[in-house]
Amino acid sequence: MRRFTSVFLSFLLFVVLLPHVSSRPAAVPARRSIVGETCNQIARGDPNVDFTFCSQSLRSAAGSDGADLRGLAIISLKLAVANATYAETRAKALLKGDGLSRYYKSCLDACRDVYADAVSDLRDAAGMIRSGRLVDAKVHISAAVDAPVVCEDGFQDGGLASPLTEEDGDLMQLAVIALAIAVRLG
Repeated sequence: MRRFTSVFLSFLLFVVLLPHVSSRPAAVPARRSIVGETCNQIARGDPNVDFTFCSQSLRSAAGSDGADLRGLAIISLKLAVANATYAETRAKALLKGDGLSRYYKSCLDACRDVYADAVSDLRDAAGMIRSGRLVDAKVHISAAVDAPVVCEDGFQDGGLASPLTEEDGDLMQLAVIALAIAVRLG
């Protein structure tokens, strides 16, 4: 009787477990990362973009792993909008400082204005990409690429150190990334 029970339990386990073992999917080859491929192409093609910055920025956004190129363009624009918004807020805060020269304030005012324009341009570009108006989107993104340059140039022309260099560098890269992705869309 004991042998029968042992054989029966073995048979039962075999029948119960076999479908689970055999129904496991075969190993799926790793899907190539669109983020990695895209950032590699962009960084190789533009000295203003660092591969690590690009890939870490895009991967930090929800949905980037499963995004197609259009989705990645929207994600990159959202990141650029967030950066430009932060830079604008920072410029406004710096304007409240005491003892600023008139020229320094005018530089901060110019930065604040170009950041606000960049936010608008980048948001408009996202809508244009969604609706398939890629040429228009690229024009708007290109305008945003110029914002950090305009900001830095003001300080540089006056022989002053910009307090917004880090924000400008990040915005430049994020806008260039968005533009490069839009170019790849068509």
